[in-house]
Amino acid sequence: MTDVDVAVIGGGPGGLAAAIVASNAGLRVAILEERATLGGQIYKRMGKGFHVDAQDARMGSDYNKGAKLIAAAESSGANIMTDCTVISVDSHTIMYSLAGEHVKEMSAAKVIVSAGAADRAVSFPGWTLPGVITAGGAQSLAKSQRISFGSRVVFAGSGPLALAFPAQLAHLGINVISLLEAGPAPRAGDLWKVAKAYRGNLHLLRDAAKYRAQIFKHRIDVNYRRIVVRAEGHERVERVIHAAVDSDWNPIPGTEKSIEADALCLGYGFVPSIETLRLFGCEFTVNEDLGGPCVVIDEECRTTAPDVWAVGDGAGVEGVYVAMSQGKIAALSAIHELRPNGTEGITVREINEGIARERKKITQKRALVGATKRMYKFGEGAYRLATPDTIICRCESVTLDNIDLAMQFGADTNSIKAMTRAGMGLCQGRNCQRQIVHRIHENAGIPVDQIALSTPRFPLRPVTLGSVADASVESDKFFTPVEEAQS
Repeated sequence: MTDVDVAVIGGGPGGLAAAIVASNAGLRVAILEERATLGGQIYKRMGKGFHVDAQDARMGSDYNKGAKLIAAAESSGANIMTDCTVISVDSHTIMYSLAGEHVKEMSAAKVIVSAGAADRAVSFPGWTLPGVITAGGAQSLAKSQRISFGSRVVFAGSGPLALAFPAQLAHLGINVISLLEAGPAPRAGDLWKVAKAYRGNLHLLRDAAKYRAQIFKHRIDVNYRRIVVRAEGHERVERVIHAAVDSDWNPIPGTEKSIEADALCLGYGFVPSIETLRLFGCEFTVNEDLGGPCVVIDEECRTTAPDVWAVGDGAGVEGVYVAMSQGKIAALSAIHELRPNGTEGITVREINEGIARERKKITQKRALVGATKRMYKFGEGAYRLATPDTIICRCESVTLDNIDLAMQFGADTNSIKAMTRAGMGLCQGRNCQRQIVHRIHENAGIPVDQIALSTPRFPLRPVTLGSVADASVESDKFFTPVEEAQS
């Protein structure tokens, strides 16, 4: 399949929901997923070679929910392409590579981007020590591969993740000894607001109660208004030093405490994966509570780029249920644009009713988030933990001192990247760029939303030279013919 009605980039919950709706309506749909399996982070599958008993309670309810969603996608008729790396995009054309093969192109009338999110990196002294791991990495090891990454684990972070993930880890048999929540403890007023937002959210409230019970059952020490200020150790982390924080997460001098641990799991939220949307030329805004840079979308999830929709955490981190509702809305919107009079699989009335239904669900989920805002509001003090010799860019071993020196010659991300190589490594700035943006903000006084990220470039993901430079690879969109280049 080289030409489709709808191309869905990303096989997580939002992308799968979109693909199911569009395909069931009779459209030609392709799902491009870079992992070997579908499901995204929340519905991540076990690795190849594992046999999973669906009745095993240890897999958790998320695993079975993911199995049902994936089965629906597989039976919908959509062309599912796993191990598929999107290399570049241009208008209605997508360049991709299947399992490292030569690049190919796909033309799509409409594109729905559901790229997900990555762990928000927080740099502090010792964060590069072995044994310090992000929540996403820990989840891959524990849930997908059944590997314990430590015998005495400290979890540090904030938000619903800081409640859910330590409980999940403990349920899997990992010894979580302490939970450091940067936000404040819940008050009676917070609980009342949460209770008032129960409509459409009872399942989430039940999950929260279950996680709280797990934390109590496993005797995990819970500490509010505490943040990790450094990790210490020789060959790996041996101690976690944490301190009390103010409302903006700035450490309070004289409040440091130490915990002996051999692993530190960090869960300070997620940052939307926006690389594909930036190449499409979409407009962005900044909302730290939604992960930082968020693509501008309308009520039907359209971006400012023609025929491109954005859904799920890649458009702003709001969780799995919002992602699936947005995926359905985007698919219904695309169907209506492609088939204004409906299709044999869905009528115009059903399209409008479906969009209204999913919007209502999103409104209900956002009401619950609003009720927890006092507790889970992100504090920019997390970006002020690094000291001059702290590594900010791990790929290129660039320290904060190096960043500050380069900033004297240009307070912008592209200049700093050119002078220090920060952002030129394997992760292409996904870990360090937010830290650099906030450093520019602190030193130059430029508002965060006015600091441009470094220029997006092909390729979106690391790719072998041979897959794009072979003589058999042809493209009118992405490559210049040799004869034209020479002339």
